[in-house]
Amino acid sequence: MHRNIIAAYDQSEGARAALEAAGELAAAGGGSLTLVHSVTGPVAMDPPLSRRPDSEQVAEARHLVERAIADLDPELGASPWIASGPAGEAILAVAEEIGADLIVTGSRGRGRLTRAVLGSVSTHLVQNAGCDVLVVHPRE
Repeated sequence: MHRNIIAAYDQSEGARAALEAAGELAAAGGGSLTLVHSVTGPVAMDPPLSRRPDSEQVAEARHLVERAIADLDPELGASPWIASGPAGEAILAVAEEIGADLIVTGSRGRGRLTRAVLGSVSTHLVQNAGCDVLVVHPRE
């Protein structure tokens, strides 16, 4: 049974489906649930080519995640986590830091060409996570 669950959340349909599944798993197993949202800011020159989110982006992300948590069963005690950087790397860093044993993420259903050019967060998580990963497709 998974006890420390992360739901990757970006407000997409896939993320909403993932959040629902993660909430059900956490409730069924008495586990904890952490919603992770990643923000990446404009390119800065100090250090060269770093991406740092500004405080407005972070506040907006926190509001988005807290709204999602408000829609969950309060008994879950879900917590927000705003991470900085590319989504896949940020989610993996949070998973390692909190000792997650499951990451639940949505799938956007991109085609092969788009996925090959842009990459896929869910694929990155599956290939690099040190814990189980559940990829949830949006319901039609």
